[in-house]
Amino acid sequence: MSGENLKPTDVESLLVKTEAFINTMYYVHDDFTLIPKKDHIGTIINYSDLQQMRNDFVEEMIHTVVKYVYSEEEQNKIIGVFTNEGRDKSAAYSKLTRKATQKFRRDHIKGQFSELLLFNLLQYHFKAVPLLRKMPITTNPKLERNGADAFHISHQNGKYILYLGEAKTYNRETSSLRSALKDSISSILEHYNNHRNELNLYIYEDFIPNELEKIADNYINGKLKDIEIHLVCMITYDNKKDVNGNCREELINSEISSITEETKKIKKDVFREIPSILIPRINYIIFPIKNMNELIEVFEKNLGIPSYAGN
Repeated sequence: MSGENLKPTDVESLLVKTEAFINTMYYVHDDFTLIPKKDHIGTIINYSDLQQMRNDFVEEMIHTVVKYVYSEEEQNKIIGVFTNEGRDKSAAYSKLTRKATQKFRRDHIKGQFSELLLFNLLQYHFKAVPLLRKMPITTNPKLERNGADAFHISHQNGKYILYLGEAKTYNRETSSLRSALKDSISSILEHYNNHRNELNLYIYEDFIPNELEKIADNYINGKLKDIEIHLVCMITYDNKKDVNGNCREELINSEISSITEETKKIKKDVFREIPSILIPRINYIIFPIKNMNELIEVFEKNLGIPSYAGN
């Protein structure tokens, strides 16, 4: 199959199934008084009656790690090697999962948590599949990881839409949502301005289907003409506000309202550096988490990262 002739339905057929993970989240579309004035995404961890589905969220997120690291073809290759070494399929799949989770590093766990989250949300909310990734996951932790956090592509209305994504995770004790958003906008604009000069930092081996390799090649070589670039800023932060309610609906509304209360404090100067021509192409995902650091610690523990990872 040629990348130039890939049809919209073909692109969508390559999306990872994220429904089980998305079911552990609740989201709304709203302009949140942000610029540009259009629907952005506010999301929280979902509730089952009065209990927040935190453990379910972490578990389902970890179930997406293998797809984040390896394409279907690469998974099959690895499974083949493991079974040929004398394992049954269940043991081979278990070893594949362990191999994938070992790509995560203790010293970068917060950033990789955000990147894995963005990987899933871009596919669900924007119907955009991963096309390129910045540097190998197992890079030297002492080196700066340059490039956008996500590089996904979709096909809409007869043209390709390439999404550059920036995932920022903040502790509210050191940063407000306003400053976090301003920082995120600055970062994504820098990646947008520099990404073509830094295409040598991106790879597509291991984790994208063969059908997309031609598209990736064409984009890298400047041959993919009918394309628009859109930008996605995802801000995850520790929600310090009290959550009040006597039923699921009230608890959800309390958390979603906390987003609106924060975004109303954000003045227009935060968006001043966005070139007017790019304003319609900016998208925001805002994700408050109660006791965020505790949740990321659970994520790290459940990943089972070996003690030497990141050292």
